[in-house]
Amino acid sequence: MKGQVKHPTPPILWQAAANAVVCEILTAPKPGLVDPLGQGCHIDMTWHTFITSAQAIESLWEYQALIGLTGIAPSEALKRLRYIGVEMEKKMFIATSGINTHKGLIFLLSLLLYGAGYCTYSKKELTPENIIYYASASVEGITSRELGSLSKKDVSEKLSNGERLFIKHGVTGARGEAESGFPSVLLHGLPELKRASSMGASTNSSNIASLLSIMCHNEDSNVIHRGGYDFWKNEYLQMVRKTIDTFDLFSENYQPIKDLEKEFLKYRISPGGAADLLCCSIFLNQITEPTCQQ
Repeated sequence: MKGQVKHPTPPILWQAAANAVVCEILTAPKPGLVDPLGQGCHIDMTWHTFITSAQAIESLWEYQALIGLTGIAPSEALKRLRYIGVEMEKKMFIATSGINTHKGLIFLLSLLLYGAGYCTYSKKELTPENIIYYASASVEGITSRELGSLSKKDVSEKLSNGERLFIKHGVTGARGEAESGFPSVLLHGLPELKRASSMGASTNSSNIASLLSIMCHNEDSNVIHRGGYDFWKNEYLQMVRKTIDTFDLFSENYQPIKDLEKEFLKYRISPGGAADLLCCSIFLNQITEPTCQQ
């Protein structure tokens, strides 16, 4: 029927999530990050660790999508998403012998799966904007609720790395990214992924271009924790911009990326937050492609 909204069949949503996780892992080289070519700045994990983790949590992506597909309102979704998320984290830690490979991604990608599911339930067009609208609606107020009270605490208290960064610099991490509408994905990672792909770049090069764009705009708490806020604001962003200027999408010459990794290794820098957002970009790109609609 003319004007009818088309949607992918439900399994495509969680299958795309599982596929996006693997695609991010296999993208290489990723500066400072674990990939099939090396361990980056991590001594306790390899890409096999990430694959093992991805396999351990794969079956539970379906449940996050179903929370949206069954019409659970955004105001009620987060507690259900977190319940499944905790189970996913348990499976991850068991599979990796206690190594945190995907905790941040579980939070972010679960929200997007919910958003995609709720779009389908609501018969809304499956666009990145609509998906993110519902994903963000489910975490409305999360930053003030969960981080606001930290302003009264001292950095000398027993806090997580993310909590310390919020107190010292106002860095909101994954919560802020999600609540503000995934700007690193919607404005940078996803458009760059689509642009590079449409120009004929390989999937790998397109993913790397997307990652660099995210790195250039995302306030990555992983980088800030390891290198410091001033380092992230100055040297880090300068290095990333220089790499963007010198990386040729079509030559398959990844030397600029390898050179950036050499610099990151000096500071033990790993843009893990950007890697999670690359995965989110890949996921959204997959499920909003015309070939996914029916």
